[in-house]
Amino acid sequence: MYVSMTGYGAASEECPWGMATVGLSSVNHRYQDISVRLPKEISSMEPWFHQRLRGLFRRGKLTVRVEITWSAASAALVLNKEVMMAYYREISSMRDAMGAERDISLDALVNLPGVLDMSQRSDVGGDAADFLSGILDRAAENWNDMRRQEGAHLKKAVDLHLNETERLMKAVSDAWTGARDSAFETVTERLKNALASAGISADEARFAQEAVIFADKWDISEEIARMSSHTAKFREIGETGEPEGRKLDFLVQEMNREANTINSKITSAGLRWLMVEVKSAIERIREQIQNLE
Repeated sequence: MYVSMTGYGAASEECPWGMATVGLSSVNHRYQDISVRLPKEISSMEPWFHQRLRGLFRRGKLTVRVEITWSAASAALVLNKEVMMAYYREISSMRDAMGAERDISLDALVNLPGVLDMSQRSDVGGDAADFLSGILDRAAENWNDMRRQEGAHLKKAVDLHLNETERLMKAVSDAWTGARDSAFETVTERLKNALASAGISADEARFAQEAVIFADKWDISEEIARMSSHTAKFREIGETGEPEGRKLDFLVQEMNREANTINSKITSAGLRWLMVEVKSAIERIREQIQNLE
């Protein structure tokens, strides 16, 4: 299955203490990385979020943001009277010292730092996990839907480049089948000339044995067969029900290694140019699967 590491999903729900929104966004990353950003009132729930999120994906950088718009009734419950009275006494003292007669506004006191200290809430903790669990599940479902949709687009692009790779390798195989015998004769002739120049004589059986061993070093038949096996396996893995980005990444490395080996063995200009195109197609596949989980 092709699942992109990039995605976004969000969900909201009205709670007894306000409106809660959970948003999930992810980008590419080599390993699993989770970042949780919570309001300070529920900051102690960060380990709970990490535990819930670890099983949702294998790799990528996931950022979770929770926003809570507190209801008016809920906000009224967090009035810190001690802090407010401390402000009042201090301001009253300064007013008396300055001989000012202006009354102290309660609205002004409420807006002073610490008067509405949400971190002191006691009515959120027990309910937060119950409410946020459902919201998180819906946000994660939306997030995964987007990642699967993006993965489907990536699969189309990868299949296109994979088809091109197979087409080019078929051309390489066909060309090599016709050129192999000629190339073997060329190698044999070079060996004979080299031995003759060195004044070395060898019996026909031994000469044939050495020629076969030498020819094996430039024969690309095995590499062509392995390349075909890799592309077939690539398609097979892409059809499984699990995200397999790591396996596909490994297969692309193997495909590129076979292409480099073939390129190092052949001497034909036409075959070399075909292998340049093969490597280009493999590179385009690699670029696409870097986005897969």
